[in-house]
Amino acid sequence: MDFYHSWIYQKVINTEWFMWIIVYLVLGISILSPVLVWYFINGKKFIKQYFEHRKQRQQTGNST
Repeated sequence: MDFYHSWIYQKVINTEWFMWIIVYLVLGISILSPVLVWYFINGKKFIKQYFEHRKQRQQTGNST
């Protein structure tokens, strides 16, 4: 089967709107990837410490 003459290639993959979706997805992943890597490396520990500190403040009655 000739892929370049198939319906899926001609009507979907080889269209301008599909190419722009791919471009925006790659750009979005490139911009968000450092944030995601930071979250998985440090974020969980940071968020856990934040909520533990917040819970301690509420128990002691301190507002700061």
